[in-house]
Amino acid sequence: MIKTSITVAALSVLAVPAFAQEVTYGSFSLDYSNISPEDGGDVDVTTFDLEGKGEYTNGQFLIGAGIANDKFEVEDDFEFAVRTLNVYAGYAITPEALVGAGYTSINLSEDGFGDEDINGFDIFGQYQTGAFGVAVNYSRPDEDFDDFDITTFYAQAEVAPGVTLGGIVESVSDIDEKGYLLSAEYDAGQIFGRGYYASATEQDFAIFGARGAYRFDQAISLTGAFETTSGDDFFADYTALSVGGEYAFAPGVAVSARFTNVDSDEGGSADIFALGLTYEFGARQRLDQNMTDAALDDLETGFVGFQPNIGVGFLSSLQFGDL
Repeated sequence: MIKTSITVAALSVLAVPAFAQEVTYGSFSLDYSNISPEDGGDVDVTTFDLEGKGEYTNGQFLIGAGIANDKFEVEDDFEFAVRTLNVYAGYAITPEALVGAGYTSINLSEDGFGDEDINGFDIFGQYQTGAFGVAVNYSRPDEDFDDFDITTFYAQAEVAPGVTLGGIVESVSDIDEKGYLLSAEYDAGQIFGRGYYASATEQDFAIFGARGAYRFDQAISLTGAFETTSGDDFFADYTALSVGGEYAFAPGVAVSARFTNVDSDEGGSADIFALGLTYEFGARQRLDQNMTDAALDDLETGFVGFQPNIGVGFLSSLQFGDL
């Protein structure tokens, strides 16, 4: 009887982690990049990105928050900063199904124009198993504009061991087109690789590329990326090539360096040098945020990567054909 009781208790403990009371995810990142024209021009651009995120679970309830400061400087002539605060709460109906809502506050600061505050909300839902997941996010970025909202659908599936396919479709109210990003990822052993394709339904342009890493061991990785564009509706076609490395000097803590050359068909080119420091532990439960971050990492290689992230959507700018 005692043995049976101990066995039942042990099985109960094993079943608890999905609804445990604990901090289940946390991350911190600090990134610096410098963009300089390869032809010797005197207009250098510098970006500083600081970001932190966390999730806490208490039974079937999820509480999360994120804070970011994205700063964009053009030498001493111009400075633009985006400060974002996002908080949200969710309820796990089952271990696979999660619903919730969040609040976002965005502060835009620009030299000569002062500050502007934008406050909005989002509602999200997802169903996720070990091999398949779908999610939807409805957001109204600015409470003062009832006619402006964004609806984004997410889906991903592990189709083979280490192989994951994903898709994101984003639509903005009162616009008859949709932005989308498709991806295919391989992550197993020492090799990581991911290809992506981004476009909009009514625009003649596309961004496609690939990024990857080779892990020599648990500490040292070599990274590389390629991105190019095509289409008449893009301001200029370009090709970006990137090479870099990462060193993990403690579990979850890594420093990285990357060099990128962007070559435009218009005749211009630029070099980008980037440094990063990251710390991460646990696993974030929200599928929409995980897939959005992966897509932003994809687009980091090219022109999108060194522009300020205004914190509203992530494919929305593609739909206007002007990044």
